[in-house]
Parts: sequence; C-alpha cells; structure tokens
Amino acid sequence: MEGAGMKDELSGRRDPSHGHSKELLIGFVRRVKDLRQQVRDLNADKADVKKEARTAGFDSTKIEEVVRWMERCEKHGQTEMEEAEALFDLYRDAVAGKGMDFDEIMNDARDRALLKKFAPDDQTVPAAPTRKVKAASNALAYAAVNQMLRGDG
Repeated sequence: MEGAGMKDELSGRRDPSHGHSKELLIGFVRRVKDLRQQVRDLNADKADVKKEARTAGFDSTKIEEVVRWMERCEKHGQTEMEEAEALFDLYRDAVAGKGMDFDEIMNDARDRALLKKFAPDDQTVPAAPTRKVKAASNALAYAAVNQMLRGDG
C-alpha cells in the first residue's frame, strides 16, 4: 500500500486547490486580471487622445496609421519602409494602369532600381524557345487537333 500512498501524495501536489499551488494560481490570476485592467485603462486614455485630435480637426485614423508606420520604421528601418512603399505604389500604378504602359509608369531610375531589387525575375526577358521545344509543342498541338477530329476530346 506504500505505492498507493505515494500516488495520492503526488496527485495532491498537482491539485491546484491545495497549498502552494493554490497560492501560485491565485497570484497568476490576480496579475492577469490587473494587467487586463491596465490595458482597458490605457485603451480608454488612447480613445481620449484620439477624441482630442478629432476635436482639433485631425483624422484620428490617419494618426493611428502614422503611429503604426513609425513603429515599423523603428523595427525595420525607414529606408526599407520607404522602398517597400515605393514598390507598393509602383505595383498599384501598374495594376490601375490608367491607360499608361509600363515604361510610362516606371518614370524614374529609383522605380527601376526598386523593381530590380524586389522583383528580379520581372527583369529577365524570357528565352526564345529552342527548335526542340517548338517541335514538341507542335507535336502536342497536332495530337490535340487529331484527337478532337476523331471525337475523342
């Protein structure tokens, strides 16, 4: 029965409703609860500051965006952020198009350098197909046409 007593003793240590474990658990719960209250208080303070900014005529959403941008600059560096933004603008302009071709959109050397840095595969001209590739492609096309004519496809 010594083994059974030992088992009960071990399970009592794991039970958070007894002794030191209970005190630890209560401490953790209180700390988390306090931190959650601090977060609520800080969010209320932040809302007050944003309300003041709106009252003064500023767009609080844009202020929040600027703060996030500043945090990203602190993390990644301002130069990297500006390069990423320039590339974003370049891609957005290319997609929007507005009747312009790609060379008109790529209006300066910086755009070209950014594109070369972040999208190097876009800068390569596709290689012309070899005779072997052309022959294989033609053979596949002929096979597909023959299959359609036979009614198999």
